Amino acid sequence: MRFGQVIISVLIGAGLVLFLVNGCGTEPPPRWPWWTAEDSSAVQKELGLWRDVFNPNHTLEGAMDSKWSSGLTFEDSTSETGDTLYKFAHLLSVSIEPTDSGHTDEFQFGVTVDTVAMKDTFCEVAYRDSMENCLAHFDYDSLWVVGFRPDTTIDTSVCPPETIIVQKVSYTELRGFGSPQRVTKSYNWSAFRKLFLSKDTSGYALTKATGFAVHVPSAEDAPEIFRVVLSRPGRSDTFFYSPREDGSGIYNLRPIDSLYAIEPDEEVQLEVEIKSSSDTSLFFVGIMGTKTEITVGPRRGEGTVAFAEVGYHHIYIEVLPLSNVFYPDADYTGIIWAIPVRVCNP
Repeated sequence: MRFGQVIISVLIGAGLVLFLVNGCGTEPPPRWPWWTAEDSSAVQKELGLWRDVFNPNHTLEGAMDSKWSSGLTFEDSTSETGDTLYKFAHLLSVSIEPTDSGHTDEFQFGVTVDTVAMKDTFCEVAYRDSMENCLAHFDYDSLWVVGFRPDTTIDTSVCPPETIIVQKVSYTELRGFGSPQRVTKSYNWSAFRKLFLSKDTSGYALTKATGFAVHVPSAEDAPEIFRVVLSRPGRSDTFFYSPREDGSGIYNLRPIDSLYAIEPDEEVQLEVEIKSSSDTSLFFVGIMGTKTEITVGPRRGEGTVAFAEVGYHHIYIEVLPLSNVFYPDADYTGIIWAIPVRVCNP
């Protein structure tokens, strides 16, 4: 192709582009970013209608008022430091006292279809909550106390001989109290979810949402739930953590009118499994204001849940390692999954 023909071809192509942009009655897209302060205000207004539904503090409501008894185990007979070991013998309840909290919304505006004029818009919101200095109160009426003493031996089978010091139990005591005693632990937690709002002529409306997880004190330190199964006659649904192609992850964005739907007072069977762990755990299921223990094994929980009121709710599944619960000196750790549900009349 000659040089003159190349120039003609380029000019024809440029003219075709201008025709497509201007000849169809549209305007070139505005400069990025194109959203306004009014967009952000409209999204905040819509989110305000849902704040109570999405409030992670509801996961903490309800005292764990079961009574647990524990004995001493083989693990309680050893110590690396020789410090006296304390362990709750009879635990009356565990209750949570929320304190300082923080919340952030991270907006990302965009388009949902590939159009030149940005008419079909959305806002995706990263919805983050955290709490510092949250308090967990442990009420008990008896306590195991285990003392240790150093036992020294000389290993003469090596040269030069080595001195080996092993901490051995020197005494055990079951210490009872005439009135309930309390130990309080301080901890932090964080929670994250995503929301999706679409825009129409009247403004922004929430159309999709994920569930969320509360990690205590962080995702790195909290135990891991493997899966949660919700069952009713003729139907069984399994939920996992991360987004999945089949939409069964608690972090899958799902239309709010297509969330897991149940009828008022309909009983749903629930099964929880945690990932492999050297520790055993306590399992709980809760709805706003109530919390019930559902432990059936060291790594498994089973129970039921039902909602009386129509509307949007969450099923809260909580897992607490026993080392966190029975030892006053242990750090407080845990994991809570919040599965969004839609309670509606048939």
